[in-house]
Amino acid sequence: MDVRQAGHEIWAQACQRTRCLLGDAGPAAELMENSVAQVSRYLDRIGAAESSAARHGLLMVAFCRGLQRHAAKLSRLELVGGSGELAIRAIDDGSIRRLNTYLDLEIIVQRLSDTSSAVLVLRAAGFEWKEVAEHFGTSVATVRNRFWREIHKIRK
Repeated sequence: MDVRQAGHEIWAQACQRTRCLLGDAGPAAELMENSVAQVSRYLDRIGAAESSAARHGLLMVAFCRGLQRHAAKLSRLELVGGSGELAIRAIDDGSIRRLNTYLDLEIIVQRLSDTSSAVLVLRAAGFEWKEVAEHFGTSVATVRNRFWREIHKIRK
């Protein structure tokens, strides 16, 4: 007897167990398919004899273990809701605003000259304008004005 045939014979029981554990029999088909493949490989590997009871038992055990793993995986996931709830959540915590700011910054940094990129890196590292100006051997006003002019030019 084929393992697939055993799968057909225990299908109703497998669906019932899936419904009891998950509240929905939807995942049963994929779980059964994976279990049939797993048991078939195992029986081929050990060269098992034709015993329908053993196939049914092995298949049900493999199915139940797969079902338990699937249920555990689902319990780790936190479902937040539909697209409406997600949109409200994104707006509430400001993540869209942060994402847009990050994208704008990335575009600006890519278009900056080498000097202005260096100024940005130094300022981000905590250097004062005076220290940045000393690094470039110029005045604070010159370094700051060049940097901000370039930023404004890129933003337009």
